[in-house]
Parts: sequence; structure tokens; C-alpha cells
Amino acid sequence: MKGWKDVPEERCGNCKHFYRHYGHTQRNRYYPLRFVHCTYPRPKNRWVEEYCPYWTDAHEEAPRDP
Repeated sequence: MKGWKDVPEERCGNCKHFYRHYGHTQRNRYYPLRFVHCTYPRPKNRWVEEYCPYWTDAHEEAPRDP
């Protein structure tokens, strides 16, 4: 669609190692923040839009041992 940016799938916002933070309003509502933590290979601060060489699909199933 014209005017829309193509956003690559491999960004921190949809990674398996990504943990989102939420803000809280006075009306007891929560809202997602753009600031997140990445836990692989060590904990670090990230933004939702960042790209990382350690990206792993969050919806991918873990391999099972036979």
C-alpha cells in the first residue's frame, strides 16, 4: 500500500528473547512501552524497532528430543 513502510519481520519487537515493559496510568490502565529487554546472550536494553543478529522467531516451536 502506498505510504506504508515495509517493516522487516526480524526486529526486536517480535523476537523470542524480548520482554516488553508496560506503563500504568492513574485510571488503572496499562499501555505497552517501546523500551524492552533482550535476554540473549546477556540482558541488555533494546527498543522495539531495533534489529539484532540474535533474532529468533517468537512463534517458532522448540525442537523436541526423540
